[in-house]
Amino acid sequence: MSDTTHVFFERLATRSYEPLLHSVSGTIQSDIEGAGSWFVVVNNGALTVGSAANEADCVIVCHREDFERMVVGKQNPTTLFMQGKMQITGDIVLAQMFQRLFPDESLSGEKQE
Repeated sequence: MSDTTHVFFERLATRSYEPLLHSVSGTIQSDIEGAGSWFVVVNNGALTVGSAANEADCVIVCHREDFERMVVGKQNPTTLFMQGKMQITGDIVLAQMFQRLFPDESLSGEKQE
């Protein structure tokens, strides 16, 4: 079975530039319980994805199931945050900008575990 979280970050890593983030710069750490941690460095739309970074401007923590529902458009990120199912520390505006990448309709057909 495919793991939507891993596929999302793998596909994100193949993009060298994301127009939706053209005016955004910062490092987002995503700690997805049950899946792992990823660092996304955005520099005016240029993307780098990795498993380690010196320091994150924003840290997002949630369970894999919630993250995967958010990625495919079945869950609103703001609702997850308000329900306490997603924690955000650091630059909350950066987290809001990162939401521009959701949903990824190309993943909605992926099988989830």
